Amino acid sequence: MGENARILLVDDDPVMRELASAKLTDACYGVVSCDNGRTALDLLKSENFDLVVADLDMPVMTGYELTAEMRKDERLSLTPVIVITGSDHAEAVDRAFAVGATSFIAKPVNWALLGHSVKFVLKAAQDHLALREARDQAEAGARFKDSLLSMMSHELRTPLNAIIGFGQIISDLFERNDDKLHREYAEYIVEGGKRLLNSVSDMLLASDTRSGPITINDVDYRIDDLVQSALSSCDRALTAADAEVSIALKNPETEIRCDHQMLSSALVKLIDNAVKFGGKGVRIVIGATHIDNGELALVVTDNGPGISDDKLALCHQPFAQSDMSLRRSKEGLGLGLPLVLAITNAHGASFKIKTKIGKGTTVAIILPADRVNAAGTPLQKGYKDPGATTAA
Repeated sequence: MGENARILLVDDDPVMRELASAKLTDACYGVVSCDNGRTALDLLKSENFDLVVADLDMPVMTGYELTAEMRKDERLSLTPVIVITGSDHAEAVDRAFAVGATSFIAKPVNWALLGHSVKFVLKAAQDHLALREARDQAEAGARFKDSLLSMMSHELRTPLNAIIGFGQIISDLFERNDDKLHREYAEYIVEGGKRLLNSVSDMLLASDTRSGPITINDVDYRIDDLVQSALSSCDRALTAADAEVSIALKNPETEIRCDHQMLSSALVKLIDNAVKFGGKGVRIVIGATHIDNGELALVVTDNGPGISDDKLALCHQPFAQSDMSLRRSKEGLGLGLPLVLAITNAHGASFKIKTKIGKGTTVAIILPADRVNAAGTPLQKGYKDPGATTAA
């Protein structure tokens, strides 16, 4: 584009066409002119132009109509249009912008500035086109990434399930033969397969969150079953960390309406974080607390070292961790809290966290009252808000 751009000049006044053509030609633009919108539209459909300069009031087809017709045509929809108006009323300019005009020039025309006005509009149109191309490339890249993750998830799940399944069979066989060493090797295979499978699932879920709220499968599920399901998934990590776990469920039979697999996964991630950052011998309390307004809080508390506010904000971002160095001692994708937040939002719940250096961390997933079984007995009273950091 630039000074070699082709411009279509449309005006029923021959003097205006002559003067404007001369000025634009002097500015090194290629100019084609005509006297009405209908002829201009035919030229636009048969030739390529970088800019249209059109008078608003013309016979046969006005500048308004010409601009509107251009915006309906896919090929012409992005071609910039400068309209020329002799009206003293702002309504004429507003109407022109409403049908798709890019800029305007008022009569009497300042001929000294005409070339600069055209140059500005052409540059803005070029920048706009570059931004659209960058956006289209980014969207295409995102679609490719999502498709790749979905395909990889499917392709990896089948062999991983086989690895995990046969690994468990081998582990059981070694246990029956009292072969502790080889049983330990088999368990490493099983745990490695499970960890990789969980990582694949987390990446796919993280990809799904970019497209909008996660789709959940609601069922009625007991609190104690939910907590036990989460703990069984963390059993090996809890044992390795020599963690002390307490469960505080006053009425464990209470049911909640949820996607139990996802909500259990959220609890697993919170427990895993407590183990991972709490250190050897960390004390963890998992509780369910009925709030007076009918909401239900699932709470995970630990006595770990806590985390500073700046690092806590970083942990809410996908693929970020409090320690991002390559020499970090903690494994993981950095998707724990972001996925907990996504699962929380999908349930219409809220998430709160309170942490203090040297004092541990308390996190709560607060389910709305309509997800708590109305016939169920309340759990514990006197719930205290865990803190100011809230994501709903």
